[in-house]
Amino acid sequence: MSEEIVKTPQEVEEEGGSFFDLRAIIDVLILNWQWFVLSLIICLGIAWLHLRYTTPYYSAYAKMYVKTNNTNSLRTTNELGKVVQSYGMENEKLILKSTGIAEETVRDLKLYTTYNSVGLIRNRSLYKDSPIMVEIDPVSVERLNAPIAMTITRDGDTYHVTGTYYIPVDEVSSKGPYGIDRKLTKFPCTMRTKAGDLTFYTTNHVLEDGESIQVTINSPARVANRYASRLGVMDSEESSIITLSLVDDVPTRAIDYLRQVVISYNRQANEDKNEAAVRTEEFINDRIAKISGELSSTESTIESYRNRQALNEMKATVQKASENADQTQKQMNEINMQLMFINDLSNTISQPKNKYQMMPANVTDASVSQLIAQYNTIVGQRNRLLRTASENSPAVEPLTQQLDELYNSITMTLDQARHNAEFRRNLLMQQHGQYVSAANQSPEHERLLSQIGRQQEVKSGLYLMLLQKREENSISLSSTADKGKLIDNPKYGGQVSPNPNQEYLIAAGIGLAIPALIFFLIYFFRYRIEGHDDVVKLTDLPILADVAVANDSAKEKADIVVRENKNSQMEEVFRAMRTNLQFMMKENDKVIMFTSTTSGEGKTFNAANLAVSFALLHKKVILVGLDIRKPRLAEQFDIEDEVHGITTVLKHDHPTKEDVKEQILPSGVHEYLDLLLAGPIPPNPTELVSRSSLEEIFQILRNEYDYIIVDTAPVGLVSDTLQIGRVCDVTVYMCRADYTPKSSFELINGLSAEKKLPNMAIVINGIDMSKKKYGYYYGYGRYGKYSRYGSYGRYGGRYGRYGSYGRYGSYGSYGTYGTYGNYSNSRYSDKQDDSVKR
Repeated sequence: MSEEIVKTPQEVEEEGGSFFDLRAIIDVLILNWQWFVLSLIICLGIAWLHLRYTTPYYSAYAKMYVKTNNTNSLRTTNELGKVVQSYGMENEKLILKSTGIAEETVRDLKLYTTYNSVGLIRNRSLYKDSPIMVEIDPVSVERLNAPIAMTITRDGDTYHVTGTYYIPVDEVSSKGPYGIDRKLTKFPCTMRTKAGDLTFYTTNHVLEDGESIQVTINSPARVANRYASRLGVMDSEESSIITLSLVDDVPTRAIDYLRQVVISYNRQANEDKNEAAVRTEEFINDRIAKISGELSSTESTIESYRNRQALNEMKATVQKASENADQTQKQMNEINMQLMFINDLSNTISQPKNKYQMMPANVTDASVSQLIAQYNTIVGQRNRLLRTASENSPAVEPLTQQLDELYNSITMTLDQARHNAEFRRNLLMQQHGQYVSAANQSPEHERLLSQIGRQQEVKSGLYLMLLQKREENSISLSSTADKGKLIDNPKYGGQVSPNPNQEYLIAAGIGLAIPALIFFLIYFFRYRIEGHDDVVKLTDLPILADVAVANDSAKEKADIVVRENKNSQMEEVFRAMRTNLQFMMKENDKVIMFTSTTSGEGKTFNAANLAVSFALLHKKVILVGLDIRKPRLAEQFDIEDEVHGITTVLKHDHPTKEDVKEQILPSGVHEYLDLLLAGPIPPNPTELVSRSSLEEIFQILRNEYDYIIVDTAPVGLVSDTLQIGRVCDVTVYMCRADYTPKSSFELINGLSAEKKLPNMAIVINGIDMSKKKYGYYYGYGRYGKYSRYGSYGRYGGRYGRYGSYGRYGSYGSYGTYGTYGNYSNSRYSDKQDDSVKR
């Protein structure tokens, strides 16, 4: 014979269906709809309060056109493989989001000072409508590293100013706090503090008596970090249009900030662009000052020489030679001046401090001027990026490489220009020598005067040229155009947070999710059976009946709820149990044993009422109390008899029919029902029920009765029941809703698989019909008059845990049991049979 496999509750449950019974979960959720409604009301109420008392935030946006140099644009490939034109918008986006631009904007709008009206629930920002304005000197506000917080309260004609501030020690640390407590009666007025001078003045708005406003002053750098992080900048792949956006609790302030940030951006771009022109102007002014001094010296020399000498007109030939010599000298002077410019420029750009700085624009050589213009353009771009990035940034390094290449090109071009100028100068020097030889025929004083005159003319011409270049550079400096231009004025974009629709939707979702999650967790983590469906999943044993709890009005005598000629729900339940047992029992089967895993699961109650139900068929029925450790059968039938019982007969080696009949008592409930109580409690229950006299007693009862109902001890606690099972035909195993652990079915399935108890079946006890989870009433409460018994009180008060007799969990202490035959009073310790241990 093959060994049967014992299945765990988990294996049985997996065979029976999914661990998650979706239908059961849905039933639980629907039947508890009022909790969902309550949760929805609470969550939606919280959302309403949150919307009412949370500071709203609004968005503003603006579109700005950025002028770019298309010749320097790059062709790149986007993620879709499409070749698009890049206008360097990434660099402009970084510049717009830089803290440098934000600091300038904050200073321009004085956003480092904030005003809030004090309300009962929340404060409201005051922008341009504060009744009192506070200013701090520019030097002190830059040094702040902790805010100055003040509260201004009006009390009649007096304004009470209270607050705290800190004294900056260095960039990160400060001393304090120091208090402010001052009453102001007239405006404007100045308050001197260790953190700076504060100036108060009123506006057209009025602060009502008793009202207060809060004033907070921060450093522009600290405030700029917040605005820079909140500024949104988006560009387009195919255009040089940038969209600026900002979220703020005051929409007017957001619009003003977007307008001013463009102004700050243009101001900084113009400063970068004009840096080369400024350096060129400095260079030209330096040369003008030098040449002006030389020209004044030459004119003084001519005037002095003419006063000392009487000069005649020079002859035509000498004059012609002199003119030619003058012409060559003039050309030589121009070349020398050009060489001087080249040398000065070379010396200037070769200095380490001028590396990667703007170069002065050259006024002579066109090729050099063009290279310098390109160099200065890239220097401007690099300097703007360095405000927000380091020199090793991927955006800066390519520009640095271009500057190095242009610097080498400029150096080579200057060397070539110097070589060409020197070559021309040498040729002119030869020609000049010839003309000078011809002019030497003139008197010495004429020759000297001509030389001085030529120097004067050359320097005068150079002086005029420099003046012209300076004017051209000044015109270029004053005509710089803005790089960024607002296409449209900044516009209000609407409220972005909190979003009422989103808030209510989230609140509704949470309101539904919270009770759903709670019920799901209860369903998921419950470890006790709750009803018929749970038992079906945990075992393959047949279920005889689902017994509801009974109230006191349903009981006729003691705890008997089955009555003759009655058609209540309880009678119907036990009729169904009786019928199902009759189908299970084979021919000549008479003995029905009731047991359970632990105490309090309703063995005695169900055994007694089933016995009454069989007696109603006019069948002779006897109810035997073999729970001899904690007997409750007498209490069940309200009988006070501790003398008669089966233990008195079990001590005989061969009990007779007369011995048994002496111990049988009438039930007092029905004439066809007799009782064989447990009798005196013995010190050795297990040994007593193991005696052969038990078989003899039951053989006598089989001959006298049609049905024998046996109430036994919990099989999960003691081994007595396993010994009693040898004389029984059917085992009714009790489990109780909301009481029996699911783990108990490991023992139940094991007992069935190992055949330790005969012909096992399950009865579910303690179904509380008042609970909505049993809304289907197991088929008993929705027809005819049975429905009026749909809700009964619990009988567990007296019967849930064997009354006051304690638990089966400890076998070694039963108190004093009185006298029993030859047994003396003692404490008895019995070990549980190893066959039921797992």
